[in-house]
Amino acid sequence: MAKQQAAAASAQSGGGAPILRLVLGAILILMFLLATMLQIQTSEAFILNGQAVGLSANWAILKQPFELAQGTLSLSMAKAVMWGWGIECIYLVCVVGEVALSGRWHGWFKTGAILLVAFDFYTDMQYGNMASGLGGQLAFAAVTSFIVAFFGYLGLELIMKSVQQIR
Repeated sequence: MAKQQAAAASAQSGGGAPILRLVLGAILILMFLLATMLQIQTSEAFILNGQAVGLSANWAILKQPFELAQGTLSLSMAKAVMWGWGIECIYLVCVVGEVALSGRWHGWFKTGAILLVAFDFYTDMQYGNMASGLGGQLAFAAVTSFIVAFFGYLGLELIMKSVQQIR
């Protein structure tokens, strides 16, 4: 009887310990932030016609929107920040799937978004510095795109479910 109650409780909660969900959710959020920063870096490298980006996230990127708003960036860096953050925001809008535009503007947005997300993949492939050749570059671009597309949402879901279970 006790085993049946434990199995029912586990099935009702979705299985797994809440603390493990919380930890996994936090790891997924961290990976999402890292991948997002790498995508912004590769997009900025494209605009700046710069070198390939090393595979270490630059946490200073998180300050860029504020620096742009304050007008403290050079003109070329301001353009790169607008491009890098702009394309990433478009990508995230596509992931969330909520677009307030309707009518003919909706079609334009969808077409532009698809092109820009594909271009974001291209810049990840071109400017993500991997020493493993074309296969490694494609793998990096694919996994980075996948992480940005899904890990933020999945991480938040896991965290929210674990908090509900703990209560």
